[in-house]
Amino acid sequence: MPFLAPLALLGLLFVPVVLAMYLLKLRRDPFVVPSTLLWQRLVADVEANAPWQRLRRSLLLLLQLLLVVLLALLAARPFLERPAGLAGDVVVVLDTSASMAATDVVPNRLQAAKERIYEALRDLPSNGKVSVIAAGRTARVVVNGTTDLGRVRAAIDGVTVSPATGDLADALNLANALAARSGSAEILVATDAALASKPTARLDHPVTVLQVGRARNNQAIIALAVRPSSSGVTRSVFVSVANLDIESSEGRRVELYGDGILLEARDLMTLDPQTRTEVIVDDVPLGVSVLEARLTGGSPDALELDDRAWAIVPPDRLRRILLVSEGDPYLETALTYLPSTELYGVKPADYGPDTHPELFDLIIFEGFVPDELPAAAVLAIAPPETGPLGEVEGTLTDPAIGTLSSDEPILRYVDLSTTHIGKASKLVLPAWARTVIPGPRGSPLLYIGELDGRRAGVLAFLPRNSDLPLQVAFPVLVANLTGELLGGSAAPTTAIVPGDPVTLPLPAGATALVVTRPDGSTVELAPPTPGAGSVVFSQTDELGVYSAMPLYASPTAGPSASPTDAPTAPASPPPSAVPTSSGAPTAPPTDPDAPVRFAVDLFDPAESNIALGSAAEIAALGRRPGESPPPGASPTTEPTTTAAPTTEPGPSASPGTGGAGTDGPPVARDELWIPVVLLVLAVLLAEWLVYHRDAVTRLWRNIRPAPPPAPPVLVPRPTPIAARGGDRPAGVQPAERAPGRDADHSDRSG
Repeated sequence: MPFLAPLALLGLLFVPVVLAMYLLKLRRDPFVVPSTLLWQRLVADVEANAPWQRLRRSLLLLLQLLLVVLLALLAARPFLERPAGLAGDVVVVLDTSASMAATDVVPNRLQAAKERIYEALRDLPSNGKVSVIAAGRTARVVVNGTTDLGRVRAAIDGVTVSPATGDLADALNLANALAARSGSAEILVATDAALASKPTARLDHPVTVLQVGRARNNQAIIALAVRPSSSGVTRSVFVSVANLDIESSEGRRVELYGDGILLEARDLMTLDPQTRTEVIVDDVPLGVSVLEARLTGGSPDALELDDRAWAIVPPDRLRRILLVSEGDPYLETALTYLPSTELYGVKPADYGPDTHPELFDLIIFEGFVPDELPAAAVLAIAPPETGPLGEVEGTLTDPAIGTLSSDEPILRYVDLSTTHIGKASKLVLPAWARTVIPGPRGSPLLYIGELDGRRAGVLAFLPRNSDLPLQVAFPVLVANLTGELLGGSAAPTTAIVPGDPVTLPLPAGATALVVTRPDGSTVELAPPTPGAGSVVFSQTDELGVYSAMPLYASPTAGPSASPTDAPTAPASPPPSAVPTSSGAPTAPPTDPDAPVRFAVDLFDPAESNIALGSAAEIAALGRRPGESPPPGASPTTEPTTTAAPTTEPGPSASPGTGGAGTDGPPVARDELWIPVVLLVLAVLLAEWLVYHRDAVTRLWRNIRPAPPPAPPVLVPRPTPIAARGGDRPAGVQPAERAPGRDADHSDRSG
């Protein structure tokens, strides 16, 4: 039996130490006594005058010697070898998507997957390397090429469920790259195979799937939206619930909370399998800022992450927009349908101080830019010449749209792939702006930024000089663009996908933004550049409501008065401005220091469908037995092993163990510390019982119940034999009479 730490067997040197304790004689001081007749045992010790004495038979000595031997064996770490079932380099992919939080297995699928991984790694060859990848929304390497299984276990224990749609394809590609560094590698995938998107890329290494999960019972909230009513006084809430099971569900209930107070409860009765049910709650009162929908009642489903959803109620403030244009029906129509806004129009020749530009939140100049910009947010469309918003170098004919950024919030849900522009102004990107829609040869078609404390943007072409107004993307682009200029798109009221970054507004004068996560933790965000009007928050990996508050340099410092918030719009429009649409009464201005809230929800029916997928399809992506290895890998016709890594020291393998780095087939080691520890505990218990046997015996006698008293034995009284004429048994002679006794007395006494 080999040992991992053979030097620990030096602990057997304590065996003679224990023997010496029993061999050494106790020396006593001499005393003169009258007699030693009654001191027999003392005389026996006195007669032995040598410093050593003969060992006597002692059970306590044997137990102590056995305990020393077992402790030495335990420190030496004995093990047994067996053929390894895994390759020398193993890459573990642990699925952490939202479906892994299902509780159809105890305690959940993620924990069950971890246990499957621990069991599988028992077949790892000695000194084999392990890498671990967490497959959430993005792939993340947790451990890279270590031989320390304790470190691997600690890293896997720290992995938690990511409440988002998982990307197993990305994780498998990363695992394939990590496995390519070794000629003998294998990929272990621990998942429920309930994938929203299935991977299709082939891998160069064998894949083994450790599947977990059993049931598919789940109902989920897949949509939650808030819409103002036609009167503008109340709001309506739309909730969509999907039954993703193949059986009907009964007794479920939708509860709607406003700022933590229950507003409405609706019973769903029977939910048919594989169907959706919509619930509409009207007359949600004003003043509610956060709505929460909960799916309760009935038999609980297996996944709780999608049983709650949150929505941010749009602010009550009414925004005023002034359009300075000769008349553009496309633009006017798109601006009219913006929520919580009032649109006014004026001709360029009539624009001036009498228009009261300070009363508007956003002013749009089409084909015209004044020499002096107003204090409000500004959008210039097709500026004819160089002005305060930028330099115009000429005209572009049929300009092509460049590559768009996927992270641009203004282009969210905007498809410009089929857009054609006839004519546009050739602009030069100023230093204070960023490009939103790039054009040919570095000339932007749309840019936006912060200019002298105001938000400003420039669109290089008139909408009517393109086919953009005829597409669905036009009203969406107008809504996103005006929302950015008004500060609305930076504080989203729609649900955020878990893991997506969010752009948050930064009030003027604020030095940072403090974001409070749903679990109560806070994150402080500093602006990327001095004077920036927004910051980007990316730690949206938790479901719930987030709140952002501005942070100022000193407690007394506050934001400078914003031109868009200081004046209150009068009840009637300015004399020179003509309203193009009727709106609700003007709401009071909002507080710039009010917290900005946004919600992160799991609205993904594909991820909420926790039905087990096909593990065979995932395993089929790997290289099958008999296939040629990838280029650069060693042949697999003969068993190969991987040398122990030099970056991380592992336990040294004793000669002839057949571990990694040695000749022969790979072997796995099973340490025998568990039975040795049990033997040590048993010997310790026996040694304690022997040492305290007298006390244990007394305790046992006190605890043991007393036996019941024996029943009395009845002895039959002997029958007297007649003195005369009676029959006696054969051989029985009559007793002799005592002197002085008469016959009658003798007979009675006998």
